Formats: sequence, C-alpha cells, structure tokens
Amino acid sequence: MFCPQCKAEYKPQYTRCATCEVDLVDALPEEAEPSPTYVDYEEILGTHNPADIALIKSLLDGEGLTYYFHGEHFIYMRPLADPARLMVRTDQAETARELLSELDLSFTAINLGTPVQEE
Repeated sequence: MFCPQCKAEYKPQYTRCATCEVDLVDALPEEAEPSPTYVDYEEILGTHNPADIALIKSLLDGEGLTYYFHGEHFIYMRPLADPARLMVRTDQAETARELLSELDLSFTAINLGTPVQEE
C-alpha cells in the first residue's frame, strides 16, 4: 500500500497515510521521465588567463547561471593560441553580461559582450 501524495509505503493492513491523512492505493502510477530539452548557449567572452576563469566562475556560480568554458583545459597545452570561451545559456546571457560588465579582467581577456566570429 502506498500514499498517493507523499509516496510512503505501508504494510497491507493500513488504509490511510498517517502523515497526509489520505486513503492509500495498491500501487503508485508510473511517472514518465522528463524528456531532455535542447539548451542554446551564447559566447560572452574569451580569455587566456586562468585567474579570470576562476573569478568569472565564482561570480556566475553565485548567481546560479548555467555556463561552461569551451576550451578551458586546452589553454594549458597551447597558451595564448586559443582563448577559453565563456558560453552562457542564451536566456541568461544578458544577466551574465551585466554581472561581468564592471569586471576589470586581465589584459588577455577579449570579446566582452561580442561573440567571436569563426571563419
């Protein structure tokens, strides 16, 4: 026996949930798994400096924004060849830009607010 509200399991001799005070059911309905959704990301800036990356991560994490740094670990193999690119969910990009707009990044930071056009 199961409670349809809190999903607690009871022995067969019980008929009501002690917590929710509702009648128990023989089985819980199967819940459909949520289907994955596509999330679009937008490039906010690029940097070669690991200190910039750490600072930006702490700010974005503090605001609960969804992001990643494309090529973050590659900058250690080929420094100054390709920057790590900050990618933020498109629906959160403006918030990220506002948050980072007054940040004084190192001299190696590039493209604040303007995505890099790939050839």
